[in-house]
Amino acid sequence: MATIQRDQITHAQVSNLFWVNVALGTALCLLGILISPLVAIIYDEPRLTLVMAAMSLTFLIGGLSVQHDALLRRQMRFKAISVIDIVSMTAGIIAGIAAALGGLEYWALVISPITTFITKTVMRWLSARWVPSMMSRGSGVRPLLDFGANLTGANFIGYMATNLTPFAIGYIGGTQSLGLFNRANMLTSIPSRQMLPPAMSVLQPTLARVANDPERLRSTITTVMGKLVLGTMFVTLTMAVLADWIVQLFLGSGWDGAVPIFRVLAVFTLVEPIAGFLAVSLVAIGNAKALLRWKAITLSILIVSVGIGSFWGAVGVVAAYVFSGVFIRLPGFLYYASWFLPVNFGEFVKSLVPSAMCSLGTIAVLFFLRQYIVIVNPIVGLAVFIVAAALIYLVLCLLIKPTRRELIETLDLLKLLTSRKLASK
Repeated sequence: MATIQRDQITHAQVSNLFWVNVALGTALCLLGILISPLVAIIYDEPRLTLVMAAMSLTFLIGGLSVQHDALLRRQMRFKAISVIDIVSMTAGIIAGIAAALGGLEYWALVISPITTFITKTVMRWLSARWVPSMMSRGSGVRPLLDFGANLTGANFIGYMATNLTPFAIGYIGGTQSLGLFNRANMLTSIPSRQMLPPAMSVLQPTLARVANDPERLRSTITTVMGKLVLGTMFVTLTMAVLADWIVQLFLGSGWDGAVPIFRVLAVFTLVEPIAGFLAVSLVAIGNAKALLRWKAITLSILIVSVGIGSFWGAVGVVAAYVFSGVFIRLPGFLYYASWFLPVNFGEFVKSLVPSAMCSLGTIAVLFFLRQYIVIVNPIVGLAVFIVAAALIYLVLCLLIKPTRRELIETLDLLKLLTSRKLASK
């Protein structure tokens, strides 16, 4: 990420970062091998010793190509990155199937990811066409390492915050409550898992290119924020209204207990893309330390919220997680980010309100229609109401000037991208 973010970077700096990544990958590989017997003892499965030792090689293999991937992203060669991901995944699947058919049994599950990592590493080297030099002194790599350390710390705290809620639910409510939360959370996060990573991968280097121009950065952030919210609010709030059909279709009739959890979590998912974009913006301007501080603040807020919610059991924990996210952590992050980005809090709110009004209007109409239109089949119900939701949302967006402008700009952008693809063919 330090390689992607920096406006100017030298071959010596990238080379030093390469060797740092190789050292870290080697250390993690050796650590995995050393603790593999302990893991086997914990799970009372002797075969895990060799399995974990073999899987630890992925740390070493991955460390050999981290910088090559960063260079490809810095150069915005997303087509090459996509090809590498698809080909390497395909190679891993083929190797795993071949190993299973060859009688290697559970080792097929080890061979598959290792093959994926090896293929990805080789293809990254061939695509980037970059060869590191030896370690050198005086390259000015220290600021890059500091940046990486702060970002790693922020990611680690974020990991703790992400797992705090399911841990609390499992501890307080038991396995059944945790199972309901896990399945509901899995379903509600599908749209963000599919759409956000590619979008953020593109936005990261784009924002980094304009990081030194406050006016262009402000314009880019507000423009992207408006378009991001335009889509995500509609998807998340519509999921909340259609929760019962979605759960019945994807989990089955025996998961009715997951419906209220799904409905509440669906509302929370509108926080993730906005918070993710703010984090990407802070990283793009090189202020990973600010992100680290906010992650620590977020974790503190979440601990207090979950602690209060635990008085009402597992349901209280879920409610505390969601409502603290929507009404405390998200507004807090918007205000906090405005200290470091050339966008004030009022501009952030201004980009959110029009889409929120259209989304709330849409779910109000959908909720009203569901009182009078009874559909038993979840597939038919989803098909009818998703189309109805899209039409209602489109009409409301066209009636409000800011959202109408966002729609027109989005369509113009899609036309431009389509015309470029046709021209390239």
